[in-house]
Amino acid sequence: MTAHRVDDALLALATELRVAMSRLGRQTRVSSTGLTPSQLSALTSLDECGALRLNELATREGVAAPTMSRGVDILEREELVRRRRDPDDARSWFIELTERGRALLTKAVDQRTTLLAQRLADLEPGRLEAIKAALPAFRELVEKRELVEKPVSGPRRGIDR
Repeated sequence: MTAHRVDDALLALATELRVAMSRLGRQTRVSSTGLTPSQLSALTSLDECGALRLNELATREGVAAPTMSRGVDILEREELVRRRRDPDDARSWFIELTERGRALLTKAVDQRTTLLAQRLADLEPGRLEAIKAALPAFRELVEKRELVEKPVSGPRRGIDR
């Protein structure tokens, strides 16, 4: 792994970007589907990856297996997911999205996308073009999944903003 030098200007930019993205994420997280952000995330993972074992889903969602098991129980009661035995291991189950789950996920995503599009429509054309121009850099940030061995030292600015 390569060491990255992070100066105050880069920390300030990172803080502003993190705060803005967190706020925008929270503001567009609204949904009339009744899904919590965690439930929506789990359904999205199943939609993207197909059927997953419980521990795979838990790892992908960054939670412990017992926590994911409780969440899957709720989603299963709502008929948004179903468990299917692993044909190669009778002790293991796959969790998969149901058609009802996929329809609810589609509705939630459509609502969030529409809300964001409405917010974008309110921007001046030059601001909208700046966002379009920045998209490749944002995609690169998302795709860069390099693990950090040590946290970057420095002030923790903008935690509650």
